[in-house]
Amino acid sequence: MNEKKLIVVGLPMIAVTYGLSRFSYGLMLPYINDTLKMDQYTSGVISSLSYIAYCIAIVLAMGFSNKVTSKFIVVTAGLTSIIGLAIISSSPNAGVLGLGIFLAGLSTGFSSPPYANIIDQNVEPKLQNQTNSWINSGTSIGTAFTGLIAIIMADSWRETYFIFMIIAIFVLISNYKVLPKNQPLAGKEAGRFVKEEWKSATPLILASLLLGISCSAYWTFSRDFMLNNDSVPGYLGEWLWVIIGLAGLVGGAAGAFINKFGLMPAYKISVIALSTSSLLLGAFADHIVTGFLSPSLFGSSYIFMTGVLIVWGISLFKSNPSFGLGVPFLILALGQAIGAVFSGMIAGIMGYQTLFIGASIIGYISLVFKQKN
Repeated sequence: MNEKKLIVVGLPMIAVTYGLSRFSYGLMLPYINDTLKMDQYTSGVISSLSYIAYCIAIVLAMGFSNKVTSKFIVVTAGLTSIIGLAIISSSPNAGVLGLGIFLAGLSTGFSSPPYANIIDQNVEPKLQNQTNSWINSGTSIGTAFTGLIAIIMADSWRETYFIFMIIAIFVLISNYKVLPKNQPLAGKEAGRFVKEEWKSATPLILASLLLGISCSAYWTFSRDFMLNNDSVPGYLGEWLWVIIGLAGLVGGAAGAFINKFGLMPAYKISVIALSTSSLLLGAFADHIVTGFLSPSLFGSSYIFMTGVLIVWGISLFKSNPSFGLGVPFLILALGQAIGAVFSGMIAGIMGYQTLFIGASIIGYISLVFKQKN
């Protein structure tokens, strides 16, 4: 299968499931709260449902990779996204909204692992890293698009989610038509716990956990911090996620960089840039340059970093590429969930600046981990 055709359908699916179905909730929350009159606790619980759904779906996608085709899992991702977005757009209360957020969150976990298998079985080896990285960069496009729509449509959140649903329908149809019809199942070893692979994956798991904790502060509180920072223009807060998303397109080059310079140099550069983005926000937030440089570093390095984790994981779990992608993404999500809880506590007690500096330190610590030979 032509890798370019796979990118053309895979990248939009990741954009839909990650950007439109998952990350959009944080941007639309102020307007949703105005309509449904939710308190902060309820809003937080609903937000956690997305993380929970994401983890459940990744586990299911990895576990069933040798029982159903990768195309079936991708179609499941598209359907849960469409249904979730439809429920969100018409939700009359917090309970129904939570159901929609949960279903939309499932789509995110279902969408990533199957593409790793499809690429492994259909794309020539020398192009696989690049293909995985470019499809993964769909997260940045979805984030930028969601941020832009949030600015344009403001409080029309129901109409926004309806538009997202229509987009998801078209993306699902394109994937259904383009992905291989008779895609073979993953190998018999898929889903088995190969002791040697899991042992060699320990540094990857620990690194993913720390990086998840580190970046959760930025994903959760950076926009709110910038919007309430009187030292910088208000438009920086409004356009923060758009900057993050557009900068993330640079992260699509992770595969090509790894092919040329190696996995560990790519890992170190991505971690340093990601951690520095939080450090700048915490230590130099009053400078207007930070308002551009910090989100640019974060967006590009986050997508680059996740691309590195994909390649690292697939190189370890050779018996099942979906495990190679799913394991670091699952641990990254767990780290983000843990980090979100503690970030709120730290921000409330010590303030945002201390939070972002602390997050950067945790990120820098993850530099101690490296691939085992």
